[in-house]
Amino acid sequence: MKTGSYNDDFYSGVYKDKSDSYYAMHRKKIETVMSFLDGVKAENILDIGCGDGFIAEMLSKKLSAKPFGLEISASAVKSAKKRGVDACIFDVSERIFPFEKEFFDVVFCGDIIEHIYNTEELLRNILNALKPGGLMIATVPNTASWYNRGFLLMGWLPTWVESASKVYTGNPFMKEGVGHIHAYTKKSLTELLKIMGFTGIMVKGSPLLGNGEYSKNQERLWNAVDTVLSKKASIASELVVRAKKPIKGQAQIYS
Repeated sequence: MKTGSYNDDFYSGVYKDKSDSYYAMHRKKIETVMSFLDGVKAENILDIGCGDGFIAEMLSKKLSAKPFGLEISASAVKSAKKRGVDACIFDVSERIFPFEKEFFDVVFCGDIIEHIYNTEELLRNILNALKPGGLMIATVPNTASWYNRGFLLMGWLPTWVESASKVYTGNPFMKEGVGHIHAYTKKSLTELLKIMGFTGIMVKGSPLLGNGEYSKNQERLWNAVDTVLSKKASIASELVVRAKKPIKGQAQIYS
C-alpha cells in the first residue's frame, strides 16, 4: 500500500522483522495514519507517547517537519533522540504540555487516550497545542470489533477491556491486562471529540495483524478475515481518527 511518497520498501525493514511484534501487529494501522497525512503541510509535529521515536521519525520524513515527542519512559526517550526526535520525559496525564500554545500543525496520539484517566484534559491540551486548522490523529482499540461482539454473546469480556488492575479475567484469549482505563467505539469516540470541540472528524478501521504468536496458517486466516471486516470502521479491530482544531468563524463539519 502506498501512502504519499512511501511504499512497502520503506516499511519492510521493521515490519518484516517478526522479533518486533508491535510493529508487526500494527503495520496496517500505521499505514492508515500516514494516509490521513497525504497532502498535509507541516512545520512542527508532536507524537504523544512517542516510544522509541520510530513513528515520529516516519511522520517527520513524510511531512518534512520537525518532530517532537512526549514519553514517560527515560530509555525510550534516549532511543527517540537518536532518531532525531526532540523528545522529553513527560507524563501527559498530569501536566499541561511544555510547549507554546498553537505550536503544532499535527499531533499524533497512538494508543494513548485509553490509558489516561482524565481524557478530557488531554484532549484540551491537544487543542491548545494545535494551530487553528491543525490535525490530531489518534488510534484506539475498538470495543465493538467483530470478534468482541462474538465474545459478549458468549458471556466473555471484550478484549482490551479490563475488570481489574493486576489480573485479567473473563476472556481466555487475553493473558494479561494492558492498563486500559477507558473503552471506545466509533460512535463514542466521535461524540467525545465533537463535545471537546474538534471538527472535520473522520474515522477509519484497521486490522490487527498476526505477530508470530500462533501458527502461520492460523495467522493467514486471521489476517485475511480481519483485514476484510476491518474495512468497516464500526466493527474493525482498531480505530484511526483524524480531527481538526476549528478555525475561528469556520462552520464545524463532521464526516
